[in-house]
Amino acid sequence: MVTYGDIVTLLLTFFVLLLSFASLDEVKFEEAASSLKGALGILERYQSILKNKSISVTEEDLLRRLDIYESVNELKKVTEEMGYKEAVSIKVTESGMLIQLGDKILFDLGKAVLRPEALPILDIVGKTIRDQAGEVLVGGHTDNIPINSPDFPSNWELSTARAVNVVKYLIDKAGVPPEILGATGYSEFKPLVPNDSPENRRKNRRVEFLVTWK
Repeated sequence: MVTYGDIVTLLLTFFVLLLSFASLDEVKFEEAASSLKGALGILERYQSILKNKSISVTEEDLLRRLDIYESVNELKKVTEEMGYKEAVSIKVTESGMLIQLGDKILFDLGKAVLRPEALPILDIVGKTIRDQAGEVLVGGHTDNIPINSPDFPSNWELSTARAVNVVKYLIDKAGVPPEILGATGYSEFKPLVPNDSPENRRKNRRVEFLVTWK
């Protein structure tokens, strides 16, 4: 009986080892993704986009994701050095990535011209997505304070102009293929938080990059 028990234990260990080899890449990816979530934060509002999807990660996929992980860490480092840590939020999943940049990084209040300080950040975003993304939707968002200027009769025009200017920069300067990009403006109608304080309105003024992997 002792010998039989030893054989059964060895067989169980053998099959557990085989199972661990079969799921190694998935485990590594999950660890990297969990680390990234902890370091950069998650936009809870978008968790439903990629829920209930099974993970199937090959070694090639894992290496590509690790390249993206390094680029995202670079983006985090640069924005922290510029004092914009709280204005950046990134979520990476098995099927895509959502990058949120607060408007104070990219634009002056009520303007759609990119600030010079924003260009290095957009260069990193472009490097992160240009070879890996199948599709990138750039969305502009405002707060609920009405704007009425010669350039922007409403927040619709402002949010759309901001998204378009970001897309143009990604194409012209960051080398992102134009065929994978799209631009849209959401005005004030997709807030992250209620527009009931200056701080919350600042959070809602943002540009988002919704990335789908190839």
